[in-house]
Amino acid sequence: MSRKLTKADCLKDPVNYPWAEHMAEDDFVIEGRENGESRLDLFDDRVFVTGDEKTGDIRYYVYDPVAHGMPADRKYPVIFAFHGTGGSLVGKTAIGWAGVERYASPGYQKKVGGAYIVVPLANEVKMPEGYCVMDWMTPVEQGKPAGYEEGELPEVLFSKEADEYVGSLLGRDSVYTAGLLRLIRTVLDELPCAGKRFIFGASAGGYALWRIIIDEPGLFDAALIMAGAYLPSRKELKLLDEAGIRIWICHARYDECVPYGTCVGHILPLLQGMKNVSLYLPELSHRADGSVASNINGMQMGQHCISDCVHEDLMYADGSPMDPAHPQGVLGWIRDLCGAEG
Repeated sequence: MSRKLTKADCLKDPVNYPWAEHMAEDDFVIEGRENGESRLDLFDDRVFVTGDEKTGDIRYYVYDPVAHGMPADRKYPVIFAFHGTGGSLVGKTAIGWAGVERYASPGYQKKVGGAYIVVPLANEVKMPEGYCVMDWMTPVEQGKPAGYEEGELPEVLFSKEADEYVGSLLGRDSVYTAGLLRLIRTVLDELPCAGKRFIFGASAGGYALWRIIIDEPGLFDAALIMAGAYLPSRKELKLLDEAGIRIWICHARYDECVPYGTCVGHILPLLQGMKNVSLYLPELSHRADGSVASNINGMQMGQHCISDCVHEDLMYADGSPMDPAHPQGVLGWIRDLCGAEG
């Protein structure tokens, strides 16, 4: 049974609600919410043989709009979506973690005019200590941050409190990138009605996304980055700006896991100066019912899991947009970018 918590309730529990002091007086949190109808059975289970001993073969799931009743004589956008750390450990549920399970629902498919959805899984392993290895952020080579100019990195990365492991990943390619690029090209060749190409990534999946579009900036038409755990360099941003790929970054300012200041705030002037970048950077993200986003799973991750809001099309239940710059939500954004060609 769901329960409603006021700001006063949340302030009494700063461990579970570390951002409570930033709530408006009339803000509230809903705990114990129902997940709604599952759409996971609409996705086919497939395996891509990478030939890479480091990563192994990659399991992935596909929703095919034509197989579910859409006409076969037109093009449909293809959405590749990448889950965050630990997603592969829950199997098909990772589709929801990537923010796209509901995009296979009849209502969403009708609104967008049909879309393919492809969700790869990392080959993660949970260690006895509780952390995961072999997520999307696993670097080809460990070491100091690479690819940045002198003075380009935020000072916090050199503080005593900095996470040395995360700092060592910045600017480094993932062991998965080459295999994922082969998977993407193969899937696109196999989909008979493939149209415009979109890539979504949440958290560690955002790291995979950044590396893919940096390595192949012309492969995708648009990217949606949800609390991406990556700090692109000035050189990389310039490359993407010149390539013309549309980028929509969604990142709550009080993200509990991926610091907003490090991965977005630090480069905000650069992002704002790019001609094809949209930014949705709420102080606190809210769910469709108007509640402050909360997701307690061992720790509070509600603001980090802005993918939950993307799952709701970044639209409130009353039909108003969470991001005023995109009044028709994510589906409208996709539809508008596709135009008449799909």
